Amino acid sequence: MKKIIYVVILMALTSCNQNKSNKSIADNATGDSIMEESYQTDNDTIEPFQTQAEINEACYNEYVANEDSVEKEFQRLLKALPQYRKEFLKEKVVWEKYQKAVHEVSKCEDHGSSTPMYVSAVLSQGTQIRGVPQHYLYLHTQGKEIPYSKTTFTPTMIADAYSAYIVAVGEDEYIEQKTEYQESLRKEQRCWDDLLECRKKTSLLLTGDIKKVYDRSTNQMIRTKLYQLKNQNQDLGMISGEVMKCALPEDCSDKVLLEYPGFDKIWAKHCKDLDWYPTFE
Repeated sequence: MKKIIYVVILMALTSCNQNKSNKSIADNATGDSIMEESYQTDNDTIEPFQTQAEINEACYNEYVANEDSVEKEFQRLLKALPQYRKEFLKEKVVWEKYQKAVHEVSKCEDHGSSTPMYVSAVLSQGTQIRGVPQHYLYLHTQGKEIPYSKTTFTPTMIADAYSAYIVAVGEDEYIEQKTEYQESLRKEQRCWDDLLECRKKTSLLLTGDIKKVYDRSTNQMIRTKLYQLKNQNQDLGMISGEVMKCALPEDCSDKVLLEYPGFDKIWAKHCKDLDWYPTFE
């Protein structure tokens, strides 16, 4: 599975940083699902006709700025819920180990001169895993009503998606270091499981509305991870229009997310018939 990097700069920039600052959660709930907020950057700091090195730097700066924003909100959450400071700080440490594993995965693909751009995007997804549940809980402390997915997302769904991703890496003729890539994914999965277990233990210490919102935010976190895994990091960095059309859109419904078989399966079908693209309805 080889990405075709012929896309114009404007299209490439739309995937520079998937993890936009968590300033709001989408409120367009439909039926039993809620569309995720778009985490694509506005790219206000990127000018047309920049060199790839300049684009890479701009994407990295966007990633750092977003991580800083998530950390600032975390500090506000600690002030809003000081009685759970110890638990939230412990969860942050577990997430940091997860993010380190995400970084290792990000280095397993070679995208030529745009590789730094790709790495920033993968890291941004890791920050999103922290930012999404945190934002739900913080908004609750501010007395704001938050739409949430009515679909229950499970650890089994994540395990299946990891397995499919690992198989896809093994079958990709263009990946040279298959074993290293697969081992990095397995390590990331273990760190993800640790993060989920940490949140499970924290939930047992909570009561009332705080517990209810915390558990809902965990569900949203699992949904976010499932979306990332099913796209198999192929919707990040500098990508072609073909790849964009085959990857899950960020605003997909729960139904579409659950039915999507994985990027590798969709891409293989498209390669057999270049006129075919999936519909996300």
